[in-house]
Amino acid sequence: MSEIICNHVKKAYGETIVLHDVSFTIQPHERISIIGGSGSGKTTLLKLLNALILPDEGSIQIDGIDISTMDANLLRQSIGYVIQSIGLFPHMTIYDNITYVLRLKKWDAIRMQQRVEELLHIVDLDATLLTRYPDELSGGQKQRVGIARALAADPKVVLMDEAFGAVDEITRHTLQEELLRIHAVDPFTLVFVTHDIKEALYLGERVMVMKDGCVEQFDTAQHIRQHPKTAFVKQLLSYL
Repeated sequence: MSEIICNHVKKAYGETIVLHDVSFTIQPHERISIIGGSGSGKTTLLKLLNALILPDEGSIQIDGIDISTMDANLLRQSIGYVIQSIGLFPHMTIYDNITYVLRLKKWDAIRMQQRVEELLHIVDLDATLLTRYPDELSGGQKQRVGIARALAADPKVVLMDEAFGAVDEITRHTLQEELLRIHAVDPFTLVFVTHDIKEALYLGERVMVMKDGCVEQFDTAQHIRQHPKTAFVKQLLSYL
């Protein structure tokens, strides 16, 4: 399943309000892009979905359960999370990075090995990389490892925060294609944060445009192209 419902969520840091009364519903297996400038609240929203922070008001539910009532560690183990800086553990081999959550879940060695083999095929990585360390890999390879780690425990929700922003344009397009292929083969609910309108429209079945902590428009990529609701949305489309 993995339906996500955000109900009147507000979040502030001191006197600065980061999210103003945000509400939306994401359907199971839906691909959602979130786009906005710096300070729009998109990364804060992603952290709220992963219970890294909690809302000051309102609630977030996954499959009908308020995530504030769940064990935060168990919740995060059930959600794939990929960030721009990738966040691989530099002192761990690629194999240990990919299996990190699986070891927390106490998978046995044979089952982990089988899952790693599946993941290498999914993200198109060579098995010879498993004994290497992150600083021995290219940016594109590290991003693929980050995706593999996020998918390792077969999560029903995957959150990606500017995941492809640190790689070159050719690698970025390849990773976008890989992500769409992976999602088509084994669907999950995807929430992808980006600052690139082209990427947002390409990856998202629906696109959420945020500005100053508010949702300016949340609609299909096609409808946003054809019927931008606000001047800010029109401005973003001018970069296409």
